Amino acid sequence: MAKRRISDQQKRRIESIQQKRRETAKKNSENKEQQLNEQTLGDEQSGHIITNFGQSLIVENQQGEVFRCVARQNLGAIVCGDQVIWQQAQNNEGVIVAVEPRQSLLQKPGFGGKLKPMAANIDQIVIVSAVQPEANAYLIDRYLVAAENLPATPIILFNKIDLLDEKSRPLIDKLEKEYTNLGYKVIRASNVIGNGFDQLHEALKTRTSIFVGLSGVGKSSLINQLLPELNIRVGELSLASGEGKHTTTNSTLYNLPCGGKLIDSPGVRDFGLWNTDAADILHGFIELRPFIGRCKFSNCAHETEPDCAIQQALVENKISPLRFQHYKKMLAEYSE
Repeated sequence: MAKRRISDQQKRRIESIQQKRRETAKKNSENKEQQLNEQTLGDEQSGHIITNFGQSLIVENQQGEVFRCVARQNLGAIVCGDQVIWQQAQNNEGVIVAVEPRQSLLQKPGFGGKLKPMAANIDQIVIVSAVQPEANAYLIDRYLVAAENLPATPIILFNKIDLLDEKSRPLIDKLEKEYTNLGYKVIRASNVIGNGFDQLHEALKTRTSIFVGLSGVGKSSLINQLLPELNIRVGELSLASGEGKHTTTNSTLYNLPCGGKLIDSPGVRDFGLWNTDAADILHGFIELRPFIGRCKFSNCAHETEPDCAIQQALVENKISPLRFQHYKKMLAEYSE
């Protein structure tokens, strides 16, 4: 179904409504900050953002307690996963006074095509594919390129392996071999037969991870398996926010029993190569990196140019033909 196009007048009206809402939210936040400033604030301490409810930012302190906070003005967008400096007020409230430098920032297109921050300080991305629907190698490679450029360590997880049959097994075996040979960690998992979770728990330790993948690959089931007390935690955050219920449009950070952290974000279906260029895509294919800069021409397009190091590596079977096709396809797709 084609997307419904909106007129310039409708766009202006939408932007006007959103601007009024932003101004109202800013005014409410300033009023709340002033109220808190009139109280005696505690010492500055570190914490991290669990989720963002608009006017309320939920901060977790070093002891695992959660507080509803507002941010000082001019700190910019603060998102799930941010490390912050904050001061405690009364009634489990507080004020965020600074944001620590980010190691990474996950973004997606927002209104008007502008990139909107989703989550910060992710250092591992679990790319979830499945036996059914059939694994899509091109989509996996797109996620890999995005992860390499974030940067974050990627893990490839083939889910629902209890559904493997004579038709699907050869493809999964082939993809697992290819990605393992490239040095990527590959896990096979299934909630039904309880497979793969020991490996997954081990891989998630000490990391801040996010699951990405299309709808239907089983991300939610995996997360529920990893977080058996998810509903209890959601209730705690809803109570802390004062919103009365947990909204599923927010990215939320959870502490895993294995010791790592997991960011559950509804926007991961849009996760991709935003604000990228040809150099980023080339960098994202790790097997091509050794040949970068070794072509005869500095502006080599790696197609029919003489003395192309990448084409020569392709002839010598040092590069997967399928992966190289995906590189060219991705380059064409994002240069449009």
